Amino acid sequence: MTVNMRNRVLLRAAEDIFGFRKGRTWQDFKKNISGEEIRQFYEVQARLRRPDTNWFAIMPAPDTELRGLYLGDIRPEWILQNLVRFSLYSDHLYVMDPFHNPWVLKPEFNPIDNPDQFKADTIKLLYFLFQVAPWIETGIVQLIPDPGDFDFSLKREAFQLAVARRKGQELHQNDLEDVRAVGQQEIKRVLLALPDKDLFRELERSGQDLTEEQKKEFLDYARRELQNDPLALEQPITVPATGQATGQLMAFRGGTNLETALLISGATGAFLYTNMAGRWEEIIAAREAMTETARLWSPLAKAFQALSFRFLDSVDVGFANSLRQDGRLESFRALLRKIGKGAADVNSVSALELYVRDCKDELVGEYKKAQAEWSKIEEAFMQWAGSGAVVGATGLASGHLVPSVASLAAASLNAIHQLWLRHFRRQQFRQANPMSVLIDLSRK
Repeated sequence: MTVNMRNRVLLRAAEDIFGFRKGRTWQDFKKNISGEEIRQFYEVQARLRRPDTNWFAIMPAPDTELRGLYLGDIRPEWILQNLVRFSLYSDHLYVMDPFHNPWVLKPEFNPIDNPDQFKADTIKLLYFLFQVAPWIETGIVQLIPDPGDFDFSLKREAFQLAVARRKGQELHQNDLEDVRAVGQQEIKRVLLALPDKDLFRELERSGQDLTEEQKKEFLDYARRELQNDPLALEQPITVPATGQATGQLMAFRGGTNLETALLISGATGAFLYTNMAGRWEEIIAAREAMTETARLWSPLAKAFQALSFRFLDSVDVGFANSLRQDGRLESFRALLRKIGKGAADVNSVSALELYVRDCKDELVGEYKKAQAEWSKIEEAFMQWAGSGAVVGATGLASGHLVPSVASLAAASLNAIHQLWLRHFRRQQFRQANPMSVLIDLSRK
């Protein structure tokens, strides 16, 4: 079974096991999700992720389609936006599978052995899964398993290479700022889901002294907030058998390291894209920036950086899908295919210089066409949003689309090539797409 087929099996399992195919509502699911349902769901996941799986054989092979592999934070509350935002600039979108692999987890942290602590996490994961379901059905989005989950020595080697490469480096400040709001929202969900007495105990510890009337008002507020939050667990965080308070596992999902991402890129022909400043610095550092080839691509990169691009924002997959079906930005995607995939076939410096010049000339015309299409997209958004649209809302974000076209540096190429030989037993490491892309949204 291919990766896409496995994604669809998991989607069907979620619909069946959690009762959505029988008409269960999302509100009921948030209130009554059970540990037994989670256990059954992850038993299906375990069958799809058996350790003897041939990872390379189930992966999509490179073709003429433009494929983007997202490298960055894949927490469910973030990844949906990062897929939607780039959906009009790529034919296919790949993301590391956010669902846990029971085969690689200790019993105390395993959703099969201890499913009750995964309730809050499962709500977020299924929300993401159902949101991207139309794209999973068509193969536009594919959840890619980590090859190290099927080869622990590969996982260990890739991890050691990443640690050595990042030695002494700290997280980028911009990335830390981005996660702060998400962290605060997560803490809020945890606190508001506490049993009444525990919630008031935490309030007292923080110095709040509420009257009985204020306590009642606060409880009403807390329950209303949980009800209106589609990602919030709406049941006391307790163990059903004992009634004792227990924790909920809050998983940090960073996707994967650069080494593993480059292996996936080589196997599938996908280019790397990210919205995280720290990840972009990693990608650029792994590229060969001083070669004649990189120098020739530099004018095109600068031309891109001088332009302001628009991205979908605060829209659902259904609306984004309708735009793809209408062929929006297809001409601009053709230019990106030429930059990323076509460049791999140019085999001389003189030919590449002409090729880059042609791409730069095409950029001017394609950008104008894209701007005209975005005006139509904005009109379509207002029709889609209808009377519920907020005054001034556009469904769009603005920023920069920054490409980098360069082969891997010698040290990076050698390290990845050795991993490729040892674990995939194939002689040639494919660098099917030398392009990487940064989505740099305007900061207000």
